[in-house]
Amino acid sequence: MPYEFPAFDELPKVEGEPQGCLWGFFDKDGKRDEVGTLNLLEPSLVQDAAREVRDGESIQLDWPLHNVQFPGFGRKEFSQKLVDLKASLNFFAMDDEVYINTQSGSQWDSLKHFAHQETGKYYNGLTHEEAVKSITNGIHNWCERGGIVGRGVLVDWLRWYEHKHGKAPSPVTTHGITVEELEETLKWQGTETRPGDVMMIRSGYVRWHDNASEAERKKGTQETSTAIGLEGSEKSVRWLYDHHFAAVVGDTVAFESWPPNLQAGYCLHEWLLVQWGTPIGEMWDLEKLSKMCEQKKRWTFFLTSAPLHIKGGIGSPPGAIAIF
Repeated sequence: MPYEFPAFDELPKVEGEPQGCLWGFFDKDGKRDEVGTLNLLEPSLVQDAAREVRDGESIQLDWPLHNVQFPGFGRKEFSQKLVDLKASLNFFAMDDEVYINTQSGSQWDSLKHFAHQETGKYYNGLTHEEAVKSITNGIHNWCERGGIVGRGVLVDWLRWYEHKHGKAPSPVTTHGITVEELEETLKWQGTETRPGDVMMIRSGYVRWHDNASEAERKKGTQETSTAIGLEGSEKSVRWLYDHHFAAVVGDTVAFESWPPNLQAGYCLHEWLLVQWGTPIGEMWDLEKLSKMCEQKKRWTFFLTSAPLHIKGGIGSPPGAIAIF
């Protein structure tokens, strides 16, 4: 690792922020960092991750943009318009125009998507007032550093849970997946994580949505706003910090169990995006990936992700591919 992280309790105190804040750690030459833990994806780590490519098989991890039939939180649904160019250009040709809310399907959350609610600050001290009128912490920074490329690790919690316990909890409840269960899953798979990994948790949300009726989808995604995810707790926060992932991903609405208990101080969005600058991937389609990993009996792979190159972007479809 090119970085030596202090222990969680030994990190320098940042005024107004909880113990464990990493602001300033990745700053260089007096310039405030804007990519957070993606700094871990240095060339040597990417070279090492490329050794995961053995069979030449690949899987795209983006859900189709139209998949979320009833986006939650009042967000507008995807739409597409086909444009016939014959009349205007006298060519047999077509364009299309699309509308997407970048939070309504497979997505990355950038470092200006969610703030520490108590202070209104985003990663590395960006205030909300600065965020709404600047491109600071935007997703373009990830594109300009070469996208997100490294080793992906699937923690197939759903497969482990159903093997050990039978029917899994409903993905449209606030069931919290514990770090003990993640550790059990990794042990069952025979998988070890490394600093700089992009860690993915399969909880069953995408599988539920793909098989749900229209009425079930509307109730589960639009009318209740509850979803399965990693438990928001001190154990989860410390476990995530100690593993030093470059980014984290889930197949569920918010990666963490939603809604969070903000008063408890362990909303994972606040810790990942704000305190450490760790990108969060949400609603990724991990179903084919799960089958591929089970078939090959290995749950690590080479991962590439090319977000939309938008200055100051808040979110983006991941454009993610797992390569075996």
